[in-house]
Amino acid sequence: MSDRAEYIKGLRALADILEAHPELPLPYEGDDASLNFIEGNAEEERRGAAVFARVMPGTVRKEPRGEYFDLFAEIHGVRVQWIARRENVCERVVTGTREVEIEEPDPDALAAVPKVKRTVVVEDVEWQCHPILAGAGESR
Repeated sequence: MSDRAEYIKGLRALADILEAHPELPLPYEGDDASLNFIEGNAEEERRGAAVFARVMPGTVRKEPRGEYFDLFAEIHGVRVQWIARRENVCERVVTGTREVEIEEPDPDALAAVPKVKRTVVVEDVEWQCHPILAGAGESR
């Protein structure tokens, strides 16, 4: 069975478990965030974004975010999101230029500022998740 078929089978099984056990809360992705689709290279991002926008039901919302461009949809309460690098799915068009004044630290003055060493306390930690997770790695 392919990885894709196995994943789809897992989603169906998870839906059955959630339906059969209402005492089990929805996964985080199920009530607060999106299931994310992310592709590897520019061509896959362009192709995938176009397919996502075409096949998702309802309105697909577009949202630029820094260097990324996101598409959002919802399928019966399940939020899904396509994440792509903006440069791979959008065309950058310069519409004009302008001069602006910016203020920044003087690099020569910064180089002259002395650095100091100080001692701080840093915690070394490990996470011990027992007894609640005792035996969680065992097969049933």
